[in-house]
Amino acid sequence: MKTTALLLLATSATFAETIVTPSYDSVSMFKNGLAIVRVSFPADKEGTYVWEKIPHIVHGSLWVESAGEVSVLSTTRTTDEADEVERSSGLLQKDLAGKKVTVSYDKLESGGMSQSTGTVWDIPTEKNSRTWGTDYSSLNPNNGSYFWQRNQAMGIQPVPPTAGTGDFLIIQEEGGARRYISQKSISSVAANGPFQPAKRSIEKPVLVFDVLRVPPKGGKIQLTYLTKGIAWLPSYQLDLTDPKKLSIRQNAIVRNEMADLENADLQLISGFPNVRFGAVDSPLWPGTSLTTFFQQLNQSESGPDNFLSKNGSMRGVAMSDSFADAASAPALAQEEVVGDDIYYRSIGKRSMKAGDSLSLDVASTSAAYERVVEWTVPDPRDASGRYVNNGEPTKSSGDAWDAVSFTNPFDFPMTSAAVTITEAKLFRGQSISTWVNPKQETSVKITRALSIRTEAGETEEEGQRGIVFVGGNDYQRTSVKGRLAVKNFREKDALIVIKCGFSGKLIEADGEPKSTLRGEGATSANPLRQLEWKITLPAGEEKELIYRYEVLVDR
Repeated sequence: MKTTALLLLATSATFAETIVTPSYDSVSMFKNGLAIVRVSFPADKEGTYVWEKIPHIVHGSLWVESAGEVSVLSTTRTTDEADEVERSSGLLQKDLAGKKVTVSYDKLESGGMSQSTGTVWDIPTEKNSRTWGTDYSSLNPNNGSYFWQRNQAMGIQPVPPTAGTGDFLIIQEEGGARRYISQKSISSVAANGPFQPAKRSIEKPVLVFDVLRVPPKGGKIQLTYLTKGIAWLPSYQLDLTDPKKLSIRQNAIVRNEMADLENADLQLISGFPNVRFGAVDSPLWPGTSLTTFFQQLNQSESGPDNFLSKNGSMRGVAMSDSFADAASAPALAQEEVVGDDIYYRSIGKRSMKAGDSLSLDVASTSAAYERVVEWTVPDPRDASGRYVNNGEPTKSSGDAWDAVSFTNPFDFPMTSAAVTITEAKLFRGQSISTWVNPKQETSVKITRALSIRTEAGETEEEGQRGIVFVGGNDYQRTSVKGRLAVKNFREKDALIVIKCGFSGKLIEADGEPKSTLRGEGATSANPLRQLEWKITLPAGEEKELIYRYEVLVDR
């Protein structure tokens, strides 16, 4: 008897369920909507714990930490819920289902019949079923477009028509007879009893944790996973009011579409780590299927390795929403964690509801800077040495831009973001900053330098054209003379940085410019070079620069 009692007690304890609501301990977010989430809940005894939610988990990223033995089941539970108020659908059979009614007839339509009394028939409903597809793309990669098959993969089937009774209201009379009443013959229906909210059965996805062993003093279960739905959007403000030192502030907007957060530690992540399966849903998530999983896996394997580097940079660009004085920005950052190429910055514990957006300044400082005019003249030739502009020997002059040049003054990297430039509390322009390491020099464009006139052109020099064979192809060797002209219409000196690209071997150039090889020239018959001049042009003066090079043109 004692053994039986203990067995029953152990069995009942095994099936005892505890509903839990895990707390969000920390959320470390990237700029493209992915986040590393840590949640936990106490587990003081053996048994079953149910979280009435399943987060949208990225494949391979869920890890459960516990001092005990835990298994996790993704499943559904059926619950009955009632609407807050009774609602009318306009269908008598549906709205009056299960109620006792008295139906009054139109005597002309009913042939003289006056009333019927009975209970409105409740149409049985069929349980929704899901059709699983088994045409897995991992086994048959040529089975068509992922997007075309997405609905089939997720088990989405055409919705069948709602069961109805046609033009009849069906009631069960007190004597047991079922009466089909043409709604055309009904003049009114009286339903007995007060309004009752309709009940409906809902299948809810849940995570079930079976805890088989816990420490003597209890413990907790912590889940760590990658998910989607929360992102941070950085922006910078550069104020150039001081002619020698700019002030710079970094702003962050956090947009939460993931879940309600209560006192969660929020961290901003800068960097582009390799998230190989960032676009693949975990099979634990009820919104996917094996077909969808294998199709997403196939898409991921055929795409680039670095998911975040493809999607993170431009998605992280956001507009600044304030031009307030940077000196008033509070020091809200509490913690910094720096790796070789990834950076975490905590903005403290925050509470946010799903749908909330939070804007705050995370850092501000100052730095020495230079106002420069940047003029970049693009290379007019393709990899074969031909002019890309329909073979015409023309050279685009490019655009001259006012810019600000400075060294990153923060002790952390400046991430890719929108930059707003102000001066004396006036808007000057908006640009973009790419990744800049601490102590690395960068420049940000402000506005077109309309008061600086620029001209660029090239002409072929007279002389004998030689023929050169490279890799079995014959090329024509020719010499080219390039001319760059710039004039300052301002009333003050202008510091101008000129960058000019060309294809070929440099012969000579005025002004001793810096000459560098461009990285994209590995497959070109000509070395791809860039010349860079840095000149100070007095007010009202003009400068002309001549350069000569030798180029091979594919015949």
